[in-house]
Amino acid sequence: MRLTKLLVFSLFLTGLFALIVAGAETPSGNKSPEPDKKNTTITWHAYDVALKKAAEEDKHIFVDFTAKWCGYCRKMDREVFTDQRIIDMLNDDFVSAKVDGDSRNELDIDGYKITESDLARREYGVRGFPTFWFLKSDGTRLGPLGGYRPTDVMLEALTWIKERQYDSTTTENEPEKK
Repeated sequence: MRLTKLLVFSLFLTGLFALIVAGAETPSGNKSPEPDKKNTTITWHAYDVALKKAAEEDKHIFVDFTAKWCGYCRKMDREVFTDQRIIDMLNDDFVSAKVDGDSRNELDIDGYKITESDLARREYGVRGFPTFWFLKSDGTRLGPLGGYRPTDVMLEALTWIKERQYDSTTTENEPEKK
């Protein structure tokens, strides 16, 4: 288990180093003149697209089950999903999907056709909006978070998932197993 984590961390550092080196200079050898452009909105995907993208990028999936008539869903959109820290974390560390719990829009999940409404109600058991689901990059469900959540609570939940704290099986004081 520790060897796997070490290998994943090593691959991460190697990739990060490659990105830094590749982005540091333009082909002419000069520093890139373009300033960093911050995305000021969350990039939302359809659920079926998000599953594929997350698998390709090895990122967690954040699913926002919403409805047009839902007041607290609109409040999340206005107050929480406009916070730059939330935007950055969702765009950088997750693949985000928005599913309309009333929509008859059909999704194609590897040949399995289902409407957004049926996905929300039958597959995820959503009974109220908003409901947020966290998934691993392979689509494995980690768990839901229901109802309106203020920015600080949502940041805490996203950080917990991003840092894979749900997967922690050791403590600081636990001796290493050999």
